[in-house]
Amino acid sequence: MLVDEFFQTTAKAATRDELIDGFRKAMLSLDFDRIHYFGFANPLTRGPSTDVVVFTTISWDWFDHYDAEKYEDIDPLADQVVHSRLPFEWEKITSTMDLTKRQRRLMGEIREASMFDGVTVPIHGPFGQVNGVSFMRAKPRGVSDSDLHIGRVLSVQFHQAYTAIEDEGDVVSGSPLTARERDVLLRLVEGLNNADAAARLGISEHSVKFHVQNVCKKLGVNSRVAAVVKAIRLGLIVP
Repeated sequence: MLVDEFFQTTAKAATRDELIDGFRKAMLSLDFDRIHYFGFANPLTRGPSTDVVVFTTISWDWFDHYDAEKYEDIDPLADQVVHSRLPFEWEKITSTMDLTKRQRRLMGEIREASMFDGVTVPIHGPFGQVNGVSFMRAKPRGVSDSDLHIGRVLSVQFHQAYTAIEDEGDVVSGSPLTARERDVLLRLVEGLNNADAAARLGISEHSVKFHVQNVCKKLGVNSRVAAVVKAIRLGLIVP
């Protein structure tokens, strides 16, 4: 019944906010009160400057701490997202790993932040991009097979509905990306900053910024990272 109701919600949702609200309510029905929806434009160069947090109900203080500790370099859960196509429980996965001291500390701090029963649903796109939906509980009660199955169905449906809403009207007004704009985006996919991208392409850093701004306008996004993610998803560039 929950799945049917959520499919009806996604069919009726006209905005991102409506869809997110419906998804949060659906996950609360399973007692998962924390959700994190994210993406890696290029999993090979993932990191705080290239990852996209689409929306989250986790405190931003946690992410500030995560970045400050450079946990992205050793996070075993992030590696699992990249290499797995099936949903996984955080505790079950990490219990089978030979974790380093820093990795054990990270998992301990996740529990200290009251993120229990963590599950992540990896969603792999056709051009190498990876999205994921993670959901957690403030209090542990254990993850059932039903939680995994229903959580996966809801997450994948949410992702598909979200990207469909986001892609409406893109690329806007029949304005495709120019060859130079695609070149710039591909350098960003490699993890290069503006200065390094400019050097690689033999143009000025100002030109790189100009092209990135134009791409953002065309795709209706407000950051270079979001532009890369959307361009890959739309098939405008292929890493």
